Amino acid sequence: MKSLKYFVFVIMFVFLIGSSSAVAQTKYSLNVENIGSGVFTINYSITSSEKVKLMVQKDGTTLFYNLSADRSVERFPLQLGDGNYRISVLENVSGNRYRVVFRETVVVQQNSSLDVYLRSIQMVGWAEDSKAVLKARELTMDVNSDEEKVQIIYNYLVRNYRYDDKVISSLSYDYLPNIDDMFLSQKGICYDFSSMFAAMLRSVGVPTKLVMGYADDVEGYHAWNEVYLQGAWVIIDTSYDALMYEHNQPHSMYKDTNLYSKVYEF
Repeated sequence: MKSLKYFVFVIMFVFLIGSSSAVAQTKYSLNVENIGSGVFTINYSITSSEKVKLMVQKDGTTLFYNLSADRSVERFPLQLGDGNYRISVLENVSGNRYRVVFRETVVVQQNSSLDVYLRSIQMVGWAEDSKAVLKARELTMDVNSDEEKVQIIYNYLVRNYRYDDKVISSLSYDYLPNIDDMFLSQKGICYDFSSMFAAMLRSVGVPTKLVMGYADDVEGYHAWNEVYLQGAWVIIDTSYDALMYEHNQPHSMYKDTNLYSKVYEF
């Protein structure tokens, strides 16, 4: 729960405006067939020596994501509501200087504002055969209410997984959670916990956000979840509660919104 600024989106750099070249058009392409559900897919081909960022802009808000050479297709959210989004790809020139090499504008009219929080995206990545997803469905097989599903999966995470602060200092700038890795190791940092909780809940039909920001009882930048229950978003912090459970300290699943300060949500 210490600083996550190695890999979150509070990034200071200079980017140079350019135009899409023929080369960039072959390296990067957008697929917007699921745009009505609040997500888009980017197909790309880069080498391990390239540092590339994706920039999503709408109504004065700018979000940055890292693209990685070990992937070629990734899905990202359009969680800022209906309207025009400008999507750009930035390639590193030198130091903290990036050049825009690809740019498209897309118009979003979502079927439902909750759809985006049910999908697999880069930070909350899951598939039908993900081990954590199969476990979530096993745990909630005979459960109908969202409240029960949330409580069961919350109990599973908090009681069986441990917070691991030893990995913080060695994280790369483009670190992303992998829910199957966490499923096997049964440990992770707050980013891992919030990604896995969101993936498990989304896979059983419960809209869930991964949220980043600050919490009164947590040192440094933090990650937690908001879950949609009975018409409202409630805060749940599984990594904090896993620590409390491990040390036999009192804790409750639902958190006081006054103790959390949101910076980004996905």
